[in-house]
Amino acid sequence: MNKIVFYVIISVILVVVYTTYGAIRRSNEMLDRYEIEEIYKIKQNLKNFVDVAYSTVDSNYKNSMDKEYLEKHYGHRLKSIIDVVETFFKLKTEEVKTGRLTLAEAQLEVTKEIKKIRYNDGNSYVWITDITLPYPKMIMHPTMPALNGQVLDDPKYNCAMGKEQNLFVAFAELVQKNGGGFVDYLWPKLTEDGSTIDVPKLSYVRLFPDWNWIIGTDFYIDDAISDGMNKSKTELRQMRYDNGIGFFWINNMDLSAPQFYMYPIASSIENVVLEGGGLNKLGLVIKSFIKTCKKKGSGYVEFTWDKPTLKGSIKDVSKLSYVKLYEPLGWVIGTGIYMDDVDKFIDREKKYLNQQIWQLIVNISMVSIVSIFLVSIIYYIVGKHFASSNSNKFWEDVEEKTPMFPKESSSSDDSIKIAQELSKIMLAEQTKLLAYTATLQATECKETQESKLAVEQLAKQVRDIVVDVKKITNKLDE
Repeated sequence: MNKIVFYVIISVILVVVYTTYGAIRRSNEMLDRYEIEEIYKIKQNLKNFVDVAYSTVDSNYKNSMDKEYLEKHYGHRLKSIIDVVETFFKLKTEEVKTGRLTLAEAQLEVTKEIKKIRYNDGNSYVWITDITLPYPKMIMHPTMPALNGQVLDDPKYNCAMGKEQNLFVAFAELVQKNGGGFVDYLWPKLTEDGSTIDVPKLSYVRLFPDWNWIIGTDFYIDDAISDGMNKSKTELRQMRYDNGIGFFWINNMDLSAPQFYMYPIASSIENVVLEGGGLNKLGLVIKSFIKTCKKKGSGYVEFTWDKPTLKGSIKDVSKLSYVKLYEPLGWVIGTGIYMDDVDKFIDREKKYLNQQIWQLIVNISMVSIVSIFLVSIIYYIVGKHFASSNSNKFWEDVEEKTPMFPKESSSSDDSIKIAQELSKIMLAEQTKLLAYTATLQATECKETQESKLAVEQLAKQVRDIVVDVKKITNKLDE
């Protein structure tokens, strides 16, 4: 009989230890999985945000290189210039008709006046050719006077419309067919150091039929690219997410001189080399962005940074950023988020689960204590009755009130069987605890809320066990 009591106590202790261990392990696994899933979601969001900003920059850049887009957004400017020039042509033509000027005099005055026209910060001008084929002749070029009067058949002019056609032949064919239009090509441009490079250009040309002259003007497409870059900076500067907290920045790719091209929350540090003094830390962060993009083109960067709040700044808060290189411009586009909010949420969830686990342990311990106490009392009562002369009457009472204890011929065998039945009751109740614990461990909860429900259900089942044990105790007391 003492062995049975011993085995019951051992089984209860094992159940308590196993259930507690399983619940703690499972809660830790859930928290670890939640943290991994949250970080994954954050990373995906950062990547998606940067992809949107990247698409904006890419769209503006490609538009600045697209002939149809340029014609639509810049062509009206070129047409307006030619409209003004053509008015002057028509005025001189009328003077020729009235006899005030000869044709030669009118044409000379026109070329002299048009030679002076400048716009677009002095970088753009108007030129004139004739429509002679197979190769036109230059009438007047304001920045290359050596071309005036020359037939434009040099192979270096075979740069029009992306098919190596002679540029001036393309002008002549276009105006003879349509009266005017746009042509894109390569043309030398003077750089800041005094050298020249070939740069894409877009021209608008129009035929002046009275004189069979072509009037043309143009602009360098890199000016449109510059406009597109400024447009991208403006649009990214205004873009926000996460209730206006999240923002984007643009930095360069020069490790020797790290700097922001656009940083909306502190525009004063834009285009400033961030090295030395108080700027050195920020410079090191930008260098980590540059290294990531040089190595992989894009990626995540973890670092610590001071977090501003209404009550002041919090020092060295964990931050996660995603950066992506836009190669055509050499821009690194990035955004980031502070990770302390995720850590705080996980800590709150951990505290809640720990409270539930301790409540579970308390409930299991109560059941175990009541079970051991109940078994001890029953063994005591059984032993006392068998020691008295009224043992037969006891069995009759037990059989009438608790038929689960069958009466046998031998008093010692009866005692053992009663103990076995009581052990079965205890083991059955403890098995429920094991079953629920196994269920908790086998359940693959994808969300923290599910883990809370699993723990609460297990705690409820334990409370039910306590009630069942009390009912058994009351029945035996009767």
